[in-house]
Amino acid sequence: MASSEHCGKTMVVLNQYKSYGLPSVAEWYAANGGEVRLLYISEASKSGFLSKKGLLREWTKAFFKWAVQPLTFRNRIVYCTSAQLPFMLICRLAGLALGDCRVYFHNFYLHELGRKPLVKRILRFLLADSRFTILTQSEGEIEYYRALSSKVNLKFIPFCSDFTPVAKEDQRTAALPDSYVFTGGYTNRDYPLMFRLAGRFPDRQFVFVASSLNGIECPPSLDNVTLLYNLPKDQFESILTGAEVVIVPLREDVGASGQMLAISAARNAKPVVYTDLSVISYFFSDGAGIPYRLGDLDSLSAGLHALLSDSGLRERCGRKALERSRNFTMDAQLPLLRDVMAL
Repeated sequence: MASSEHCGKTMVVLNQYKSYGLPSVAEWYAANGGEVRLLYISEASKSGFLSKKGLLREWTKAFFKWAVQPLTFRNRIVYCTSAQLPFMLICRLAGLALGDCRVYFHNFYLHELGRKPLVKRILRFLLADSRFTILTQSEGEIEYYRALSSKVNLKFIPFCSDFTPVAKEDQRTAALPDSYVFTGGYTNRDYPLMFRLAGRFPDRQFVFVASSLNGIECPPSLDNVTLLYNLPKDQFESILTGAEVVIVPLREDVGASGQMLAISAARNAKPVVYTDLSVISYFFSDGAGIPYRLGDLDSLSAGLHALLSDSGLRERCGRKALERSRNFTMDAQLPLLRDVMAL
């Protein structure tokens, strides 16, 4: 049974989509006698990555759906995994009407938006609430939020996922090279640096899987890069599985991004060259990957050369990455969440 200061309280889960279902901590709470209520913005995703306009529409929709029912949150545990900014505003506007409401914000990704001075001013107002706890995923996030507010509670919970290896994509049917270096993803990816890297390794093939929202095109001078867009998750994963080396090239230190690519590569036992930032470096400690300095082509080139020139190093890094990845499953995350949420 759930036994804590929260025992007997209803947990309200705020999700992006109804189709996501309950997160593991809410499933555990319900299984142990707690009452759980799921609120969501939309029924299910109709596309992949949301554009900035699409995200703003979802946030606006969330605000008006949830703001009209403040008593739903009064004296309850709220576990918010989406539309965090609109719900923060609801809490600040509702004030004491929410009573002893305890709010846990998870997967709160601002990316480059958090750099904007206006956004920081808004956050200083929104985060001045001791009822809020942000579940951070990096030292960089902790430093960022602490600089904005001394009232908000900050707890570190590493990014976790149950990504499982998938079948390797058939290079012949997918028009892929026999051997290639892989990277992919939408937010905070340094594709210009990757194009420059490919120029330094003209005898190696590269496959990039981006979003059309990245707004990138392969330079005409590069004939060793296959650039693909908007692939479904399973195909993205299968192409990653066929890679000789995976690179996680973050463009800037914005607190939280790149974790899904990093842990997917690790779960598939891939040797990885990764940007040396706190948000992903814990996946690759103890020789499970090779770091490079943010934005530094020479450092990135040296890391890739080391792996491509040494099959034993590739095997060791991939094996250690897989071993490390077992520390970052949803089963491993659950006791951390329970401890932070006093469940």
